Amino acid sequence: MNSILVKKTTDVLKGEIILPGSKSESNRALIMQALCKQPFEIKNLSVADDTVTLEHLLKTNIASNNTEINVGPAGTAMRFLTAFLAVTPGEWLLTGTHRMLERPIKLLVDALRNLGADIEYAGNEGFPPLKIKGKDLNLTNKISIDGGVSSQYISALLMIAPTLPNGLDLTLDGVVASRPYIEMTLAMMAELGIEHTWNDNNISIKPQAYKSNDLFIEPDWSGSSYWYSLTALSKVADIKLTGLKGHSLQGDSVIANIMENFGVKTDFLKDGIRLTKVSDKVTADFIDFEHCPDIAQTIAVICAGLNHNCTFTGLESLKIKETDRVAALQNELGKYGVTITQEGLNYHIDCSGSSINKTVQDTILINTYHDHRMAMAFAPLVLKVNSMEVEDPKVTGKSYPHFWEDLEKVGFECTQSELKTTN
Repeated sequence: MNSILVKKTTDVLKGEIILPGSKSESNRALIMQALCKQPFEIKNLSVADDTVTLEHLLKTNIASNNTEINVGPAGTAMRFLTAFLAVTPGEWLLTGTHRMLERPIKLLVDALRNLGADIEYAGNEGFPPLKIKGKDLNLTNKISIDGGVSSQYISALLMIAPTLPNGLDLTLDGVVASRPYIEMTLAMMAELGIEHTWNDNNISIKPQAYKSNDLFIEPDWSGSSYWYSLTALSKVADIKLTGLKGHSLQGDSVIANIMENFGVKTDFLKDGIRLTKVSDKVTADFIDFEHCPDIAQTIAVICAGLNHNCTFTGLESLKIKETDRVAALQNELGKYGVTITQEGLNYHIDCSGSSINKTVQDTILINTYHDHRMAMAFAPLVLKVNSMEVEDPKVTGKSYPHFWEDLEKVGFECTQSELKTTN
């Protein structure tokens, strides 16, 4: 396996970065485009691996009735296609990588079966691969699903809802996690003419047709989080991120507010945002990531880099991502003497034993666990440890293919080679 050696060359960061299109918006747009009977254009579509995979599957495999649909490691594609194929005529085998076959999907399958879907497990109960016979779903239009596990299950159901003979009356049980992602789905559907009502924990969508309307994909706010981290961990920073908007559909845009507590100022410009380092003082002691779990890893590393103890909550969905992200953080921050302990639904970051910011440090290998966010969340820490080796640098392709090139633009040295460090 390859690795990348990242070295700090300066504490002063300045530059302009063009982030990739939002993977979350792009993947939703592709499913809606496939459900719309009239063609429309998707502008600034993400170049992330997951989006490229989903686009290929929709336009090549599914369009040509190739029965085996392999999403690889693309979790969003697995969830969205489970619902999409359930209403698409044909017989399908939906599968993925070994890790994908370990990621639960029972809640979504149960919900679709309640609507009348013909889905069987081809392997272990509750997990992919899935045998799906696509057809009209008219058993009922009233179902419920746990709102606290994955918003992608809910979005998958909502996107097919207008195509169902009786529409969908969906009740979200319990606390609704990642609510902004559900709101993103509904807002994008509205751009294509789909109306809905959302009262309390009930979302209702009547049968109706998607209408043709070109969609523009905003750059990825999740990807911006690594630049917020670089700004917070630098001595001086002035970074422009082109294309990001103040009024965004993306829940991770909350990073702008969170990072005010870490000394980072966000100026909203006509054509993007500007990040500047304004303080070394940290004022956040408790952060709830219930609605923005994808930026939790980044903030955890920032806390470690700034030697700041903090308590997180809202991390439960991280355990069923590309890897168990909580365990991965515990392992990799532990290499620097930073601990994360769990107490109920709270996670305490303790930097009292940290080796970060020491004058002389060995280059530590960061394992990525096939998780793009592990690689990118840890890379900014090089500003405090001078150098690090990151396993499997190509993993960033899942959401941010040119991440390492962008780091080099602002002065880092990034050298790829065969994996050398063994710690």
